[in-house]
Order: sequence, then structure tokens, then C-alpha cells
Amino acid sequence: MLVSCGQKIPVDTLVYNGKIFTARGELEFTEAMAIKDGTILAIGSKEALLDKYLPADTGGIDLQGRLALPGFHDAHLHFWNGAKLRRQIDLRGLTSPEAVLEKIQQAANQLPPGEWIIGRGWDHELWKSKQLPNRYLLDRISTEHLIYLKRVDGHAAWVNTAVMNLIRYDSKTPDPPGGKLMRHPGSTEPTGILFDSAFDLVDNIIPKLTLTQKYEVVKEALSYANSLGITSITDNSPADLHAVYAELFKNGQLSLRVNFWIDYVDHLDSLRSSFSRSEIPPKFLKTNLVKLYADGSLGSRTAYLRAPYNDDPANSGLPQYSFLDLFDRAKKADEAGFQLGIHGIGDAGVGLILDVFQALQQQHPRENRRWRVEHAQVLDSLDFTRFQQLDVIASMQPSHCITDLHWAERRIGKRARFAYAWKTFLRNDVPLAFGTDWPVEPLNPMVGLYAAITRQDTLGFPSGGWYPEERISLGNAIIAYTYGSAYAANNENWCGALQPGKAADFIILDRDIFSATPEEVLHAKVLATYVDGKRVYKREGGF
Repeated sequence: MLVSCGQKIPVDTLVYNGKIFTARGELEFTEAMAIKDGTILAIGSKEALLDKYLPADTGGIDLQGRLALPGFHDAHLHFWNGAKLRRQIDLRGLTSPEAVLEKIQQAANQLPPGEWIIGRGWDHELWKSKQLPNRYLLDRISTEHLIYLKRVDGHAAWVNTAVMNLIRYDSKTPDPPGGKLMRHPGSTEPTGILFDSAFDLVDNIIPKLTLTQKYEVVKEALSYANSLGITSITDNSPADLHAVYAELFKNGQLSLRVNFWIDYVDHLDSLRSSFSRSEIPPKFLKTNLVKLYADGSLGSRTAYLRAPYNDDPANSGLPQYSFLDLFDRAKKADEAGFQLGIHGIGDAGVGLILDVFQALQQQHPRENRRWRVEHAQVLDSLDFTRFQQLDVIASMQPSHCITDLHWAERRIGKRARFAYAWKTFLRNDVPLAFGTDWPVEPLNPMVGLYAAITRQDTLGFPSGGWYPEERISLGNAIIAYTYGSAYAANNENWCGALQPGKAADFIILDRDIFSATPEEVLHAKVLATYVDGKRVYKREGGF
């Protein structure tokens, strides 16, 4: 027991006897926190708080010398895709097409003809050939199953002939706006690789799960996220997932906060009206962010570049819209009162987004719009100052860097100097918000922290880091993953840091990562996760 009686202020609990990183500064720590009604009432020394406050749980939360951090807020993920992947065929990390095909063959052996075989995560850059595959490889496994495999980045899909026939794609099919069918050299015959909007038809005809099935899939994934220390997410998922989150909250099972992020549609007003009827507190479920796309991805060579790809000189990428079309959509979302988060990976794609933001600001000047560029992977060196001048947030995923570093310079050559340039953003006073893009990258925030401080893959390559001048400190990386993500969601006034008046969303780690080696940071484990001062995860056999 801590102490008793006196004229002390009653609180729900005290967190004490450890090292608490507040995220208010790069190296700001405190010793203890007093929590009441899900909110941090005070921070300070253990002695000062014990003298002033009396916890209802008498023993409080004794950190036993361990480190506590604000709960992680993943600023950019696709929770439904990640949740589904845990029940689909996971092709991530496979180093040959044969390994991929073996997994697909195993699935085909267990399913009757006519069934869908759905997977995600293949990456031809991990294969010795580095070549994109074709449908005939899948046809050798089955022409009676419908095989649909998305690339790890979600911007390309590999299908068999059965799927091509189902969606009626053939040599006469033109490329759709914002998409492309890969074709055999010197021919118009499609290979079975579809880029971006070209696979929308497939997505639309895949059998949908019921609300009850989705509920169970998401609930399972929420527990997984909590086990990694995630207490908030900014989630770009299909609009119907909003109802799943609402139902989870009503049943007391929404164990993290959701900043729901919808793709642009022409009927934004009716969609907002539908969401606004929800009775869920906005601190747990809100919808005010709209997503648009400027381009594709580097891995699929669809990111929009100012100059052609070094390894594909006839190709500069695939812009999703012209300036006028993107401006028109962004303006409609802005006028409807939505915040904008626009996907931009190539230097031309990012530049296009900044041009749109600048034109919007000139036409309708307004402060604090919290515009976001999602990914912001490759920049023209002059565009960093434009981010700052337009007050644009760089919403980035550090683990992309350590995945892509093995091949990025083949794609973009010297332009890689200003790729994944976190330090340059900070030097230009541009707010950073960190996430994972799950399931493109692992959901574990420790991988992102490791990437941000090392710029090395998980095996330590390259020695000293890839463009090490862009590494940032651990403190700044955590801030980007907590306060920065809250700021990017317009939530920083009430969460994202451990300070009085903010939500008691925090985690306890098994080690002090501030005094650990980078490898120890990578392997750090979460012992407990708290949301609103309530424990939502406890590691088995741990704290």
C-alpha cells in the first residue's frame, strides 16, 4: 500500500516508481502520474504526488523501475486490410516466386473449384529475378479457382486467367483512368498484373463478409494492436467498417481510439450525415478526414516522378489525376468541412499535392486546416520549405525506408538523397506523424522506431545507415508516433502526450529503450497497455 488518509485528493490511480516519457519534449521525463476519470490530473515526483493524492486502488501502478510511454497512435494504416490478412494467405517476406506459388498450391488443394484464393504481400524485389510475374504461373496451379494476390504495397495485383475472364479483361481492354494493365512486350495481351484502379473491378466482386463476421475479424485485430502498445489509429478502411467500430464501442470492446479516414466520394455530404448520426463519443470514433491519391508506389513503378525511373526510362509513373481534377475533388472535400490527407510518393506526386494545397489556400485562405501528405517519400529539395509555408503535415511510415533501401536507388538514383527525409522535415519545422501503412509494413511500432533511428534493415544493413544524415533521435521518433499523430488528427489538445488534462493512454515496456541499443529497441516488448486509464492489454507472464 502507498499511504493513507489525510486531506488528500481522491484519484483512480497513481503511476509511480519508474521513468515516464511525456512526449512534450525530446528528452522530457517525469516520475509519476495521477489519473482520474481517464484523464491525467497531475505529473511530477513520486513524493509530491503521494503527498497530494489518494488512489482508489490503494496500491496504484508500481512501474518497478520500468519505462512508460504515451500509447502509440498509428497515423496511417488500413486496419480492415490488416485484420483480413490475418485470415488470408500472407505472402510477405517470401524470397522467390516458387515460395509464393507453393503457398497458393496448398490453398488450392484445400478449396473446391470456383472458390476464391486471396492473398497479399508478395514482393518481386525480394526475388532473384526482380521481374514481375504473370498469370500463367498461377494458371499452372489452377484455372478453376479465382486467384487474386495483391502486392505488398497494395498498388499492384497478380491474378490468374480465371479472374481475367471474370472481369472481361483482354487484349482489347484499354487502361482505366488511374490504372494500368501490364502487357507482354510488343503485344496488347495482358500479363495478369494489374496496377491501381485496374483491379477495382476485382475488389468489387469478391464476396463480402457479413457484419457479424467483420466484427469478429476486427475484434481479434484490436487485441493484436493493443498488444503492440497501440491506443489510437487513423484508419483508411471501407466506409462500412464505421458501423463495426460503432458496434464494438456499444459492446465495450473498442479498445483503442479510431480516427476514421474515408476515401473521396462524390456524395461526401450524405456520408457525413450518415456518420454524424452515430452516438459514439468522437474521442473514440470520429470521421473528419478524406483521402485522395496523387500517384501510386515506387515498388510498382507507379509513383509519379518529375523525371523517368532510372530502371525504366520510358516510365515516369502513374498520376491518378490531373491538377484540375485533383484540385476539384480537394476543393469539394475542403468546402464540405473535411480535413485532407492525400497520398503522394514520387517527387512529382508530392509537388502536385502541394500545388493543389497552395491553390486552395490562395482561393480560400484559412488557418489550421491540418492538411497532410501521406507517405511523402521522395521530394524535390525545394519542396520542404513549401510544406512549412503551407503548414502541411508529413504523414510518414519509417519502416518503408528500411524495406525500400535495398532497391530504391535502382529506381530513382540520386533522388534517393531526399527520400524518407525525416531529419530534413524536422529541420524545416514540418510536423511529422508516424504510422505503419499496415498491412504493407508490420504493425509493430518498434520496427518504425528502429528504422527512424538507424535507417538500417533489421539485419543491420547497411553499416552506419542509409543516408544516415536523415536519422532522427529516439525521442523525436516517439513524439512523431504519439503527439505528432494526435496533432495530425486534430486531437493534440486532449491526447498524445502524458501531461495534465490529457487522456491517460499509456504503455509500459519491458526495458528502457532510451538506454538500449537499436537492436534492443527493435525487440522491446509491451508489458501493459492502458486506454482512458483502463488496462486493455497485459502480457502473459509479464508486468
